[in-house]
Amino acid sequence: MKKKLVFFIALLFFVSCVSSTSVTTASTPQEKKVQQKQALKDRLQATVVEQNRLIDSLIAAKDTRLKKDKNGNYIRPNWVSAKGNPLYYSTNKRSARKAIKANAVVAGGALGLNLNGKGIHMGIWDAGHIFTNHNEFNGGADFFGYKVPIEIADSTAADIWLGHPTAVASIVIAKGLWENEKYDVGGISPQLEKIYSYDWDNDVYEIFKQLQTNNNTDFILSNHSYGIPLLDDNNKLILESEEIGGYSLWSSLIDEITYTYPNYLHVVAGGNDGRKVYPSQSVNGLDQLTGSTTSKNALTVGSFSMDDNSENITPTGFSSAGPTNDFRIKPEICAAGQALGAATWNEDNPEATDSYVVTSGTSFAAPATAAGVALLQQLYKQKQNAFMRGATAKALLCHTADDITEWGTQDITGPDVKTGYGAVNLEKAAALIRKDVNETNTILEFELNENDTKTLYFQVIEEGTLTATLSWYDPHTVESSTATLVNDLDLRITQENTIYYPWKLSEDAQKAVAVLSDNSTDNLEQIKISENLGGSYKVEVSNKGKLQNGSQEASLILSGPGIIFVTEKELENISKDEFLVHPIPANDYFTITTLKKNLPFRNVRLLNLTGSEVARVEKLSFTQTPMRFYVNHIATGSYILAIETQNGAFIKNVIIR
Repeated sequence: MKKKLVFFIALLFFVSCVSSTSVTTASTPQEKKVQQKQALKDRLQATVVEQNRLIDSLIAAKDTRLKKDKNGNYIRPNWVSAKGNPLYYSTNKRSARKAIKANAVVAGGALGLNLNGKGIHMGIWDAGHIFTNHNEFNGGADFFGYKVPIEIADSTAADIWLGHPTAVASIVIAKGLWENEKYDVGGISPQLEKIYSYDWDNDVYEIFKQLQTNNNTDFILSNHSYGIPLLDDNNKLILESEEIGGYSLWSSLIDEITYTYPNYLHVVAGGNDGRKVYPSQSVNGLDQLTGSTTSKNALTVGSFSMDDNSENITPTGFSSAGPTNDFRIKPEICAAGQALGAATWNEDNPEATDSYVVTSGTSFAAPATAAGVALLQQLYKQKQNAFMRGATAKALLCHTADDITEWGTQDITGPDVKTGYGAVNLEKAAALIRKDVNETNTILEFELNENDTKTLYFQVIEEGTLTATLSWYDPHTVESSTATLVNDLDLRITQENTIYYPWKLSEDAQKAVAVLSDNSTDNLEQIKISENLGGSYKVEVSNKGKLQNGSQEASLILSGPGIIFVTEKELENISKDEFLVHPIPANDYFTITTLKKNLPFRNVRLLNLTGSEVARVEKLSFTQTPMRFYVNHIATGSYILAIETQNGAFIKNVIIR
């Protein structure tokens, strides 16, 4: 009875306190402010106590989501979310992920995706093997989450651990355990299905063997961060001068493998000889590619530099430049490669599982790109139930790359021999894959028969840039060929009497930047149109001469501010109207475009089916400039769009969903 009485008295005291607090009012504004501050203080104190309790409980439970320092001690999170997730504050860091916009496509990213590389098998060939016991790969002794299986594929050399392949793998799959104010070591595709670790001996044969494995259709990607340097330790050429930029046997074999296995992409580091000079060099800073970097079908990756916030991208001085001897654009792409944090293996402390390094080189730009391709392939398979071809992946990266326009004091707008088509942008690439689901033919894989033409039509609906990128895996040719292209496909865009040509390098002399012309050297072509963009365009892919085996698989990526049509009749059907309103139905906005010359418009009104105005957009004057009419705040249903012209109003039926 006494216990109940004590409880009852305590309850009365609690109710009394609550009642007293709830009815107390401030007599002056100053007193009210004091009360508000006290209430805030109480809430903050209570929050701190509760957050510390939650953090302590996570540490006590050895929660696998917690980060550890180099000594294996748990790092206290700054916060615990409402869902119980430990959260860590982040300062500006050098991050390979952030630099290529991978943050936008992973969990919590801007695109609302959750890409992590799951379902993809990748090979990493290098000087030795990945140190699989590193905490960044297995999470440490108390980690029970997902660990990417790393298979030491050539087991006879399984004990040859090296720091370089370990750092390469770190760029791809590291868990990001190392807490450092400046460097983010988190991998780009940390949940790959599997990694095969090989040393570089017999690499092309081992690639072929891996591709031949019947149950290994998920092996579609490999990284090769090694090659032949320009100069030896005495600064003398290792190769003959004519071999620099030449089509090597290595390149020929890779081209044959990729042509045979079209879903496989071979990613190779472009080299670190960008500052090297040699006596027979025609232009300082150019003609530095060796070994497999000259392969037609491989993706050759250069390096860019960045600030400590992973922004302000510029070409890296050490990154090797092309062109090839037959004036192909190499490298095709670039990624972060300077001053990156990574896991490593320490020769002086070989059992240590927590060694790290700050390192530079195209050796690390290449795996960042390869890991990015893994994310894109994962997304593509989710949407299309199949992997895209390797040539498609190359086209997609080049199509969506951010052009790097300056190299020192030199203007390198457009593709160039130092940075290729620009910096990898996974956010743009992933957005195009998603767009292709609803707007088919954005990413088109097809087979072109000899002397046939593949044609698409594009109707512009607003201002912007029309971009078309064509890519194909070309058959191999013999070593040291001076002209390496076997199947010569052509990309053209036409509008009435105007023909638009792709980029190509001048063959008169070695130059850094490309020009617009007929291209009979590259097996990747791109056309961009931005000036005076308007009306409709015809996009065509054809071929010159003979095609080996009578046909060629090809990939075309087409994007811009408009609509793609497969037939001219479809285009003609919409061209009969005075105005094009797209898309219908819409859930965000309509774009209103005049299809007739000399038909400017000004005000556009949205009416319900009773004729009452729901919304309107007005211009200052009558113009032919396309208009966006936002409807994301308007209820779903059928409406009428009234477009005011100098010749009266034109009516279009529209749907909002």
